[in-house]
Amino acid sequence: MPAAWVSEGAEQARRQESEAERADRQWNELMQEIRVAQTGVQILFGFLLSVAFTPAFGHLSDMDRIIYITTVVLGATATGALIAPVPFHRWVSGRSIKAQAVR
Repeated sequence: MPAAWVSEGAEQARRQESEAERADRQWNELMQEIRVAQTGVQILFGFLLSVAFTPAFGHLSDMDRIIYITTVVLGATATGALIAPVPFHRWVSGRSIKAQAVR
């Protein structure tokens, strides 16, 4: 049976981990996934910002500029959303609420 089909309770029994250990493991997995996505979004956002400094940017139509500005705003929002878990992680640490935060 694939690991994805194993229920959470069966996986916990197989691993023999406590509720706190499981919350720690899930939290760490979540943070790793966010770090991977965050790096990619930051690189793409950097490339987006560099477009405004190219000579061809001055020749864009109004519609193309609106699309560009919308894309930059959405890129900044995505970057902010992926950076937000860092201060949240600092806030959660030591408060014994990881299990609720992961859920």
